[in-house]
Parts: sequence; structure tokens; C-alpha cells
Amino acid sequence: MIERWLLERKTMAVSSNMEEDKLSVMRATGSSVVMDCDLTGSYIHWYKFQDGAVPRRLLHYIVSNSKVVLDSGISEGKYHVYKGTGKSYTFVISNLQESDSGTYYCAVWEKHIGLDFLYTALEILLVAAKTALIHRIDQPLSHFLPPIPFTLNEEKS
Repeated sequence: MIERWLLERKTMAVSSNMEEDKLSVMRATGSSVVMDCDLTGSYIHWYKFQDGAVPRRLLHYIVSNSKVVLDSGISEGKYHVYKGTGKSYTFVISNLQESDSGTYYCAVWEKHIGLDFLYTALEILLVAAKTALIHRIDQPLSHFLPPIPFTLNEEKS
């Protein structure tokens, strides 16, 4: 019997400088996965990209009051954000399922940065395997992360 696992690939990059460090590990379905995000900004956004689908923002974190704001249609309990030390934030996806496959990004959009942006990416794929496997992946990052506008009065609740 083949067990189902999730393959995780983490990529860190800065702006268009695409310096990448990719690592893949496997996780069993039903488990959780953690994505560390080391960014500085007033708002930190988390996005999900899936092949054949429109990119979707899941939530944003308001740094000034440590508030997580879920986007419309996102259920509570699936995604969590925790403030770490310094500029570190932890994004957790709970109860991993096949529908969680995709690439996840945390990003900051600041006006003074212009078209450049800072982000961290985590790719999760569902694969079949009998044992956990850790190995390096050397593929270029090919996603562009467009901004998703929002107004400040949405967060003042």
C-alpha cells in the first residue's frame, strides 16, 4: 500500500535578484506545514498559486496590531500566522489535503520599493511515497507575484 505524502519546496528570494535556496521534504496528508517568512513591512500578505487557477491572496497580517485578516471565502482554522522574533513570521497550514497543493508566497508591498518586492515561497505538491525523502531541487522560480490592492479602512475593524 502506497501512502500519500506532500512534497514541500521552500524558496527564498529578494526582488528580482532571484537568489534561491530550495529544499524539499515530504509531509503526510492530514499533517501541518510551517513556512517561515522573514520580511519587514506594515502588512504581510500570503498568497496561494495553483496551476490552471488565478492566484489568490489568503490573508494579510497587520504588523502594528498583530492582526490576521482572512480574505473573503477563506475558512478560519486552516491558516495561522504567528509573530516570531525580529522580522520573522510563521505561516502554518493545518490538515494538509490534496487541494492544498500549490505554491505559497508571503510578500510585502511597500510604495517605496516600487515594482520590486520581497517574498518567500513554499511549493507543496501531493506525491506518492513509502518513506520520507529530503533532497535539493535546482529549478528556477518562474512565478510573478502581482499586487492585490486593498484599502486601509478594511483593516480598521
